[in-house]
Order: sequence, then C-alpha cells, then structure tokens
Amino acid sequence: MGVDGGAVSVTALTHRGAVRQANEDAVVLGALTVAGADMNAPARCVLPVTDPVVVAVADGLGGHAAGEIASEHAVHRMAESGPQLTGPDSIDLLLKHIDEEIKEHAGQHAEFSGMGTTVAGVLLTADGNFWFNVGDSRTYRLQDGRLIQLSEDDSPALPPSEDGKPVTTNFITQSLGGSGASAMVPHVGRDPEPGPGAWLMCSDGLSDLVTLEEMERIIAAADSDESAVQELWRAAMDASGRDNISVLLVRRSTN
Repeated sequence: MGVDGGAVSVTALTHRGAVRQANEDAVVLGALTVAGADMNAPARCVLPVTDPVVVAVADGLGGHAAGEIASEHAVHRMAESGPQLTGPDSIDLLLKHIDEEIKEHAGQHAEFSGMGTTVAGVLLTADGNFWFNVGDSRTYRLQDGRLIQLSEDDSPALPPSEDGKPVTTNFITQSLGGSGASAMVPHVGRDPEPGPGAWLMCSDGLSDLVTLEEMERIIAAADSDESAVQELWRAAMDASGRDNISVLLVRRSTN
C-alpha cells in the first residue's frame, strides 16, 4: 500500500462524433480503460492516490481499425504500469516502450502499417503532479476559471485565424507508433501545483472545434463536472462533430 495522496475524481466521455463510423479514441482512468466505445453520457469515478494514478486520452491514427488497436494498447499499458510510475523519467520510458510495441505490431501485420496514437494525460503521485503528451491531444490545467495548456502540440505552426475560430491541421509531427522515421520524444513536465488541482484532457475532436474561451465558459457555467463534460461534447457536436471526441475532467483533492 502506498502513501495517502488524497483522491482524484475523473469525469469522462468518449464518443465517435457525428461523422466517423467508429471511435478510435481510448481513455485510461487509473486501472480502468475505455476503448472503442460510444458513450451517450459521461461516467464519473473517484480513485484514491495511495499509489500513482494515470489519467489520459489516446487518439488512434491509421484507419481500418488500426488506430483503435494502437490507442487501446496504449491505454492498457498505462493502466498496467501506472502504479509503478514515479515521475518524468519513468513516464518517458513507458511511452518509448509503448511506441516500440506499436511499431513492432505494425511491422508484423501489413494491414496495420503506419498505425499509431497520440496521448495526453497526467500522472498523479504523492510527490506531485506530472503532465505528458505525444501528438496533438491536449492537457490543460484548470486554474481560477482559466484553461492553461500544459501539453505541447506536435503539429506544424499555423498562421493565426482572422475569425477567432481554432486554427487546425490534421498533420502531426510525431505519435506513439506511426510511420515517422525519427525517434519519438515525449513531452513530460511537472505541474507547478504539487497537490490539489484540476485538469482537462481532450482529443482534437474537441480542441479543433471549440475555442479555448468557449471551453472555459462551459466549465464555469456548469453545475457539475458531468454537466461540463456533456456540454463540451455537445459544443463539439454542434461544430460539426467531424472527429472522435474524448473529454476528461480531473480534480485532485486532499481526501
């Protein structure tokens, strides 16, 4: 049994969106994983932080179910290894192992060539909170009603939008697995807030379609985390829902 690090509540929803035939997103909440699901309402769970807890979203790439296999493998490996993670170095090593495993699987099955997945999440431990990502899924810290992006987008720089809408691209410069020739380098950092805090994680099915200001407004106006997550999903659906949508709202408390 680990040290009492308080508790974390996670409210999650993952959905195929309005256009895609399947959901290639997957999420991990401690020892729990959800992959390939089409949830019609958010689910909430409370987990003790006696041992380290990983909460993350993965957005599969590759089509023909290959992306779904990659994202599901990533979240299962994070669920298995989460309690043994200690900080940035162990997160970095785990993500590199997952990258190698996905590439090895793709190399053995021609139909899965090039499959990969993004990942973005947090590791909550008794010693602190750590964020990580590969690709363009995002982790934000929610502080004083503002969403502060912690993750670093692995996508090319684009000129700012003139109409205020999110500027988006489907191209990413690295993923777990995938067809990139260069070595994958995860982004990992320590959250400046060591104890209680709140975070939002999402696939680009949300962040590509809903502005940061609109996400902040929805969270501030909601009377519960379930309502906030439901309304964030609804905003993405109203903005075309052209991609899979995954949203995780995470709150760490002292007890």
